[in-house]
Amino acid sequence: MNRILAAKGMRAVGDGYVSVLLPVYLLQLGCTPLEVGVLASATLLGSGVLALGAGLHAHRFHYRSLLLAATALMAATGLGFAFVSDFWPLLLIAFVGTLNPSSGDVSVFLPLEHSLLARFVTDRDRTAVFARYSLVGSLAAAVGSLAAGLPSLVSMPCEVAISAVPCDSNSPMSCARCCKLRPIRSSL
Repeated sequence: MNRILAAKGMRAVGDGYVSVLLPVYLLQLGCTPLEVGVLASATLLGSGVLALGAGLHAHRFHYRSLLLAATALMAATGLGFAFVSDFWPLLLIAFVGTLNPSSGDVSVFLPLEHSLLARFVTDRDRTAVFARYSLVGSLAAAVGSLAAGLPSLVSMPCEVAISAVPCDSNSPMSCARCCKLRPIRSSL
């Protein structure tokens, strides 16, 4: 059960990160806002269809094989988005793949992990385990969304990122010795 929670947490961090950066990435590729919306909708629709298919037919296969196949599909989807820049191929990759444009889990992993949790947990502990599963996912997705802002925070000049103390360097990492953590005073 702990491995399922750990996998959920790691995947949710990635989902939260991607949910913030995917639209920015697609716009930088040259997609219009309408195309970004269509691609996000295709990812949700494709993930929903895949999750429904897994829910209806997963009992015929070993869960480990299905989870590994879903993991491979997720990696292939990420590689597809990294190396393809035209709209129509991206639309196909978005529909067939498991990319998640929201910080909530709507992928094929959800019904597979739910069925595993229900199978390996006693009736008495089931509600607590599902609550932990949801909590881990929500908190990890929030961490991933926050992490999307780290590159811009690290690249900010020291006096903007930390305090109003002037510094000779523009990088917080190299001027950490001269910056003091103190509140910026208002001129009111």
